[in-house]
Amino acid sequence: AAAHPYLKAAELLKARLAKRDWLLEARAKLERMRTAEIARRDRLSPEAFFAEYYTTLTPVVLTGLTDHWPGRGWTLDRLAERIGNPEVEVQGGREADVDFELNSIAHKRKMRWHEVLELLRGDPETNDFYVTANNSGVNRKALAALWADVGDLPGYLGKSHLGDGFFWMGPRGTVTPWHHDLTQNLLVNMVGRKRVALVSPAETHRMRNHRHCFSCFGADAELQGVPAAVRPRVLTVEIGPGDILFLPVGWWHHVTGLTMTIGMSFTNFVWDNEFTSFYASEGAL
Repeated sequence: AAAHPYLKAAELLKARLAKRDWLLEARAKLERMRTAEIARRDRLSPEAFFAEYYTTLTPVVLTGLTDHWPGRGWTLDRLAERIGNPEVEVQGGREADVDFELNSIAHKRKMRWHEVLELLRGDPETNDFYVTANNSGVNRKALAALWADVGDLPGYLGKSHLGDGFFWMGPRGTVTPWHHDLTQNLLVNMVGRKRVALVSPAETHRMRNHRHCFSCFGADAELQGVPAAVRPRVLTVEIGPGDILFLPVGWWHHVTGLTMTIGMSFTNFVWDNEFTSFYASEGAL
């Protein structure tokens, strides 16, 4: 059996993967020598952001860039007045499904806008309903009146208006489980506070990537029970109103709503942000 060509090919592939993991482990070892804190930079110029963070795949919290956005003043009352009461799409029934994010299509629900806002007024701590990027295709038209409250980020984004961003709104206790994105991403927090845990792509071989861009660790932000020898280094940062977190392509992240939160995310940078054309494992992993 060991002499069979199929097994010989598998052994060669195993060796190649082991070498790739060694290179990642060397990079991870060097990264662990650096500080474990995510930097915060106030009113950072686009040129400095591009040189220091965008091209080096380094997360950073940007501050002072959305002070002029009317959306920073969003309240539930204002959202009710601006939108009326259209039908919107939410992610629902999530708490009964450990793989709720993997099965996001099955969790799409239709609700009236005022019904969603009324649920939020009760300030529940739950992960059972959440308006996410997965709902943006349906909600862009329903929430169109809000986009006038979304400002711009000159030098960073090409646009930041209707169709160029993704809307997020949910109660405290909402969770986005461990995953990585296939693009560079700006997470703009408008209202409330979130805790974001991050793991470098250099530790991808430690992240138990079992399907597409998701991890077997799921909603476990603390990676409880993972032996120290194989545990990835987790960086944690909190973002509040007006903060922007840069999530570089390939960085694993887990997000928890500490309060009710409203935010936007954007991928339409003025710089090249195309990484999917050579993402060869689509459908195979």
